[in-house]
Amino acid sequence: MQRIDGQLVWSAADLVNYLECEHLTALDLEAVGGGRALAKDADPMVDVIRKRGLEHERRYLAQLEAKGLHVARIETAESTAESLRDAQARTYEAMRRGADAIYQATFFGDGFRGHADFLLKVSRPSALGAYSYEVADAKLARHVKARALVQMCAYSEALEPLQGATPNEIHVVKGDLTTESFRLADYSAYYRAAKQRLLGAIANGPGDTYPEPVDHCAVCRWDGDCEERRRRDDHLSRVAFLRKDQAKKLRASGIATVKVLARTQPDARVERLASATLERLSAQA
Repeated sequence: MQRIDGQLVWSAADLVNYLECEHLTALDLEAVGGGRALAKDADPMVDVIRKRGLEHERRYLAQLEAKGLHVARIETAESTAESLRDAQARTYEAMRRGADAIYQATFFGDGFRGHADFLLKVSRPSALGAYSYEVADAKLARHVKARALVQMCAYSEALEPLQGATPNEIHVVKGDLTTESFRLADYSAYYRAAKQRLLGAIANGPGDTYPEPVDHCAVCRWDGDCEERRRRDDHLSRVAFLRKDQAKKLRASGIATVKVLARTQPDARVERLASATLERLSAQA
């Protein structure tokens, strides 16, 4: 999330982040509001992954142009409302002229900023004429992840009013440059519900969140802050091999910290947790 000319603007990546971890969104909102310094990526591999992703996009771009297709390239000079509105106008102009593909198609408005890797021209009528466009994103992963589909749903929603037609499919260009396609309608309802939850969190605040460890922590800029918070709180996640469902059962029984777990007596009882398991976790604590 960011403020552009004073307006709070969200992106498809912000929606994915919210679905991964609501506490991440809480920290982002705090930073945008000036209450917290924006953390830098702690893991240098994050920057390496970004660079590899950009290289993948350019390989696909070169493949399209090698086929003799006309690809319009949309460049955005800076993150100002004026520059982004201009980039969206150039995106629409490329669509109106019937470019075969559009690279870095830009959408801006209603508090949303988006940059689709590609728009691909398809033979499906729209307000533009006998053709329309569908979103394609270049992803290095061999298998398509849900987060990629959610992002493309956001871009497709922004694309629809520009061409006066709902895209039929969304496409993922995988690391081997093969394309996998999905029906947009199969994911639209989930996307709309997730978007409303995010907008609610932005408008009303995300509520009381806590930095529970999730898979996304490995690539999150706030990971260091969250780990420090869990250390201060003596959080149960610091116990080796403790599962989330076990931690929930322990907290329900009043065992909320590593220290308390370590002092749990062998004859203690936790509902729906085997005595042997409790004893083992207590020893690990």
